[in-house]
Amino acid sequence: MKFRGKVAVWWYLIIVILNVALIGMIVKYGLHYISYFYILPAGLLDLYLIPVCFVNYVELDKKKIFIRFGFSREEVLVEDITAMHRADRFTLSFCASADVVLLACRNKKNVVVSLKDNKAFMDELQKLNKKIKVYI
Repeated sequence: MKFRGKVAVWWYLIIVILNVALIGMIVKYGLHYISYFYILPAGLLDLYLIPVCFVNYVELDKKKIFIRFGFSREEVLVEDITAMHRADRFTLSFCASADVVLLACRNKKNVVVSLKDNKAFMDELQKLNKKIKVYI
């Protein structure tokens, strides 16, 4: 089963502000050698931010969870998940929104995802592994 990732409005705003500022600098200063110090980091940031708008999902198999977040990929075994809970906070993981699901794994590696339908994902994961503790 495939669950689409959520992309918040602030994610799009960051992309727009970054690129408007970059274009503004190019127009104001031209393609002078100093402007490359701005173009390169902004371009690299765009390479991270923009693909997330198009490739952002979690695929749930009977044994694994496949997470795609832009160019990032992650696999987690369903049997390794020990607990999960929803949170409304900003975190640096596979999320472009503050509405997230935290998955605690046996190997001390926590995974955080943000999906359009977090509740359905949690219900489906609970069906696959009844041992997962759900915290509210």
